[in-house]
Amino acid sequence: MCYGNPEELLVTILPDPLPRNKYGHTVLEDFDHFCAFSGLSVQHAGQIAFDWAKAAFVSASLSRNEKEASIAPSL
Repeated sequence: MCYGNPEELLVTILPDPLPRNKYGHTVLEDFDHFCAFSGLSVQHAGQIAFDWAKAAFVSASLSRNEKEASIAPSL
């Protein structure tokens, strides 16, 4: 089980290949942008807090992207 280990959790939940959102970015690219914008870093938060923030961001983003895809009108 990967509970308690955010790095293993990411490996488990990340699809391969990474899907791109409506703006053409992957969830990991969005997380990098979030970190740059917010100032979140391993140096400021510590490794375990950074890893959990990344796991939470990725999980929420993937859920949101799936939800948006399921309600998007078909053309």
